Amino acid sequence: MFMLKLTAKQKREVYSVSNLILHLAIFIILLLTLNSCTEAEGLPAANCGTPATVKDLRGLDGCGFVFVLADGTRLEPYLSASQQSALQNFDLADGQKVTITYTIREDVGSICMVGPVAEITCINKVTTTPSNAN
Repeated sequence: MFMLKLTAKQKREVYSVSNLILHLAIFIILLLTLNSCTEAEGLPAANCGTPATVKDLRGLDGCGFVFVLADGTRLEPYLSASQQSALQNFDLADGQKVTITYTIREDVGSICMVGPVAEITCINKVTTTPSNAN
């Protein structure tokens, strides 16, 4: 069997490189594990928390789309030009079923005055799948 004689400096370098490779492997495994927690095919979309129905009140002065909660509460979405909004790239439609997460904004006035002003922090469409009738 052939054995190399390594100096103390060479042994430290080999140890450092192998330690670096081990840490890199652990990092990659951790990264892949965390990345695998995305939405799997066939599973429902993440639930933002509160079921709501979109209501189009654009016919009323100063109103737009509002969210009607199960208890009848109407939330007026807070739209700020300076902040990124969950509603920015979301197409709302009258009667649409969604789930939302929101924060009531008591520091903002309402023009429509049909309910509290709420900052929508999460929104997802509710998609219903047809049931299998036998």
